[in-house]
Amino acid sequence: MTIAYNYLNLPKTVTKGSDVLTYIYDATGSKLAAKLNSTVNNFYTGAVVYKGDKTIDYIPASTGLIRKVGADFVRQYNINDHLGNVRAVVNQSGTIEQASDYYPYGLAFNYNNLDKNRYLYNGKELQNQTLATTFFGVYDYGVRHYDPVIGRWNSVDPMGEKYYNISSYNYAANNPLLFIDINGEGPLQFLKSLASSVTAAITVGIQGGVEVKVAGQPAVSLYGNAGSKDLIGVRGGNLTHIAQENSPTRYGTSIGIGSFGTSTEAEVVKTTQTEIRPILGTNSKIPIKVDVEKGTKTTSISAFGITLEGTQKAEIRTDKSTGQRNVKTTEPTLSTVKMDIGSKLDIKASAIVGIDVSVDIKKVIEAFREL
Repeated sequence: MTIAYNYLNLPKTVTKGSDVLTYIYDATGSKLAAKLNSTVNNFYTGAVVYKGDKTIDYIPASTGLIRKVGADFVRQYNINDHLGNVRAVVNQSGTIEQASDYYPYGLAFNYNNLDKNRYLYNGKELQNQTLATTFFGVYDYGVRHYDPVIGRWNSVDPMGEKYYNISSYNYAANNPLLFIDINGEGPLQFLKSLASSVTAAITVGIQGGVEVKVAGQPAVSLYGNAGSKDLIGVRGGNLTHIAQENSPTRYGTSIGIGSFGTSTEAEVVKTTQTEIRPILGTNSKIPIKVDVEKGTKTTSISAFGITLEGTQKAEIRTDKSTGQRNVKTTEPTLSTVKMDIGSKLDIKASAIVGIDVSVDIKKVIEAFREL
């Protein structure tokens, strides 16, 4: 069996004897059609997959497929395992139309009823064509084809430079019971999903104590901050800033245990602006440097899973030449009354230098579900 690739390193033709399987793609590498010799098997348009005669074959859905059967559309539901493998297909009447079991690297014990469903291991489409009496039997992951017989890809990993310690042809870091490969670009996607659950900051200032919150409620809290700034910030696994001069200064205190707690947090941003002011008794104007401090204070009280939260804003403008201050404040407002049933774990600890970490447990669970 001979495989030829296009300029995107995607399989273009697969040849065995006199049979030739041809794939057609658009400029971005999305598959548009597959044909065996001169017969088109399917046209792929994204939302709808058509037969070779250009009639609707099926419509992919999040829960399975919607198949065109005669003049009717019949819904099929997939039952998946923890790796996303389709273990059974049930029609809308509750009848099992396909059942599949797999070896660890994806080879099915036996392929059955492929006319009902070809999306099997990891939910990927099985290439079920037969070339010169040989069943092709690879899975299309989008970026590459995967051969479950040998547990290897048919082409090099496009993200291979990130995994220099392992072969570019290995599947899921050679651990198919823990990892899956989302689209053929390596298990890096899992690490990205896991990193997206983390928001963190390293701070420095007059601060000390420890604070642990679960779903927004204080598990234990005794913390004080007389003024700190972020040195490094991370959000969604990406570095957001490093020691910016105009980064906000934070103040606050918190105390709590169990489901009871109270906290006050303030954030002040200082900037320098230039105002053009008239000179009294003349038509002339001069630029004046003004220090501007804008702050927001948030006070919250938590009990029995319910949080009462209020905010107040203030702005102080100081003339640098005269020292004259102009203070504007808003009336305290009740911003939220909420029952927090979230999934975040917040940990804050400091002694001059502090670390503030927030982990979205829901995103962590979703990342492992994608494995």
